Amino acid sequence: RGSTWMFKFGAPPSTPPIPEAAAPAVMLDERTALIAIVAALIVLNPPTISRSLLTSLAGTALVLGLVRALSPTLSQVASLVLASQPTEYSYEVECFAAIAAILGLRALYRLYQVVLTTLATFPLQMTFPLVVDLLPRFSIKKTNFFNADGATDDVAKQREEALQQLQRDWAVKYKQCLEFGSQLKTLISDVRFTSGRCFPPFNGVVNEYLDPSMALKSTDGPNVIDIDGNSALDISGSYGVNVCGYEAYKKFITEGWSNAKDKGLYLGSLDQTTLENITMIKAISGLDEVSFHMSGTEAVMAAVRCARFNKRRPLVVTFGGAYHGWWDGMQPTAGNERRPNDVLQLKDMNPLSLRVISARSNEIAAVLVNPLQCFHLNSSPPSDLVLSSNNRKVGPSNGYGEWLLQLRKTCSAAGVLLIFDEVYTGFRVAPRGGQQAYGVQADMVVYGKTLGGGLPVGVLCGTKASMTRADPNKAARVAYVIGTFAGHPAVMGSMNAFLKWHSRTETQAEYDDLHARIATFVKTANAAFVQHGYPLQLSNWFSVWSMMYTAPGRYHWMLQYYMRDSGVALSWVGTGRCLFSLDWSTDHFEELLSRMLLACKAMKSGGWWEAPRVNVKKAVGAEFVTAIVKSLVGLP
Repeated sequence: RGSTWMFKFGAPPSTPPIPEAAAPAVMLDERTALIAIVAALIVLNPPTISRSLLTSLAGTALVLGLVRALSPTLSQVASLVLASQPTEYSYEVECFAAIAAILGLRALYRLYQVVLTTLATFPLQMTFPLVVDLLPRFSIKKTNFFNADGATDDVAKQREEALQQLQRDWAVKYKQCLEFGSQLKTLISDVRFTSGRCFPPFNGVVNEYLDPSMALKSTDGPNVIDIDGNSALDISGSYGVNVCGYEAYKKFITEGWSNAKDKGLYLGSLDQTTLENITMIKAISGLDEVSFHMSGTEAVMAAVRCARFNKRRPLVVTFGGAYHGWWDGMQPTAGNERRPNDVLQLKDMNPLSLRVISARSNEIAAVLVNPLQCFHLNSSPPSDLVLSSNNRKVGPSNGYGEWLLQLRKTCSAAGVLLIFDEVYTGFRVAPRGGQQAYGVQADMVVYGKTLGGGLPVGVLCGTKASMTRADPNKAARVAYVIGTFAGHPAVMGSMNAFLKWHSRTETQAEYDDLHARIATFVKTANAAFVQHGYPLQLSNWFSVWSMMYTAPGRYHWMLQYYMRDSGVALSWVGTGRCLFSLDWSTDHFEELLSRMLLACKAMKSGGWWEAPRVNVKKAVGAEFVTAIVKSLVGLP
């Protein structure tokens, strides 16, 4: 026990062993080694008590126990090798030190991985939990509502009168819709949630004046008609479902029901229609297998579960701002009380993210990509709810296709599955979705929305290796992915009608023609806005488009209300993300521009686009800081 580390490499001692009195100093070395081992384990398994930590501790204890038990034997073997004479030399400390050194090297590499991941992480993922806890819900008082940008009393009065006039107009124009909406809000929390359509501090006052509830009666081409008889051009796209045009989906549903009505509700046994659908979907996705689900979110859940199961790795990578459904296992920021530690949300189009995937390939099962992020890179989907000024930045990102190719190469080299979430982009940006638009083949693809032909659906496609649900070597190890209504006959019928429409030779030409009409519309509209002096500019990515504001302002979100008044139907995100469908003709685009100009005129005449007299960013920041301080000290 009295030996030192260097003794191991020298000649055997010719003098008697060091007396037992030296043992305490040796025990100090042993304790130091043990402390180093524990420290390394903490770095390798921070900081929660996990199965991997318990396994590491148990394994280390076993190794140390074996070292202690075998120490006399090791000493005898060493004696024979070194001098062929017996010695009382012990190798416990050296073994402990060797273990500490090995674990230390692993811990250093782990620290490198952690630092690299931190640098590549989407900042909002790290800061959002703090924001949630610190930021209270607050409203701008009515006395400050109309001059929150430092406007003069005359402009504030002008705005108040304009809002009151809009309220009076809506009371007549949307009488039945308002009654319907008022009743519905008491019954459905979703309606109450989506009724707040502007920057949150303004919601309290706006809701006193305006209710954008719409009760649908029918559709006619791209027009939606409410129960009051008002017709509006729809640019909401039904949250991404409406690719073909509402009249087309009526046909798909009718044809699908004719196919399915004799089958009734019978579930569990698939039919010939389902097999036809699988064959057509395989051709679209370029992958081996297909599974059916009831929503895009559910299909994403299935993709992640299958990826983790077949790769035997815990982590999944997503990119900043991307939306992959409302499942709390795949939503790292807003809207989720759970903090999924097995999801890494990294920066999009950032070389550090590629390094993280390579460095942690033994932990990462899959990288999940939503090609729509090209339109609003490293930011959440554009919405009037977060429009505090002219801070919306959207538009196609240069080099995104090259980025996806690099990502594909990195995933292939690391043995990580690349999953395309095409619930929104599939069949919208191109007949084969983002894979076709960017020329990148994924290992798994998730579809939804329009693929159901107007009925709810989610579809997962993947390679045979990625879709396996049972471990061939472990009887009890399975990936449980199932759903009662998966493959419902009515859904399969309408899907079949849609896929047959999709497989026509003229489909690609229809997409190309629409994109050309959209390009003309955007160019014409932007020129008109400049001509009239309106601080508005459009940007599009295929048939997805948004409205940007070219001058600072606190009331840009009011445009959505004037657009509704002018006969334009938007979704609850307002002017943030809009959609066109294949049935939009040149006449429809011209009519839309006419109505948008009418709404812009009302914005200007109402005083909402008067130039701010204060720095908007500083004013908004001061309001938030004040609200936080008041909340912390308990002031109302």
